[in-house]
Parts: sequence; structure tokens; C-alpha cells
Amino acid sequence: MIPFLGLIVPNIVSIYLGDNLRKIIPPHTMFLGIVFLLVCDILGRVIIHPYEIPVNVTVAVIGSAIFLTMLLRGRAYAK
Repeated sequence: MIPFLGLIVPNIVSIYLGDNLRKIIPPHTMFLGIVFLLVCDILGRVIIHPYEIPVNVTVAVIGSAIFLTMLLRGRAYAK
């Protein structure tokens, strides 16, 4: 189970591309989700080199920081 992936990625895409779900969900959200998960996996393998941090821990830490940022700046993102 990967936390915050389904919460963070669609909201980031909708902030930058709008709320037309038919247009943004298939290509942009899937691509950003793949890139976000890949970056978190690479960070989890590189931070403590001979050991690995599980990808769900890395996604949870980065995702919670992004979520709190989006939550605290909610008025700035409102259109």
C-alpha cells in the first residue's frame, strides 16, 4: 500500500491543468504518478546506500510534506 499517491498526484495535476477529468486523468496523472513513485524509489535506495528505505515510507514522508503545503496554501490554489 502506497500512501498519499492517489491523493497528491491528481490534485497537483488539476492545479496546473484544470479540472477537466476526462482530459487530465489518463495521460498526465498516470505519468506524474509513475515519475513521483520512481523518484521516491531512487531516493529510498540512495539515501542510506548499502540499505534500502521502503518506497512506501519515502512516499509517505514526501507526500505528507506536499499535502501539508497544499493544505496550508489552500486559498492560493483556489480559482
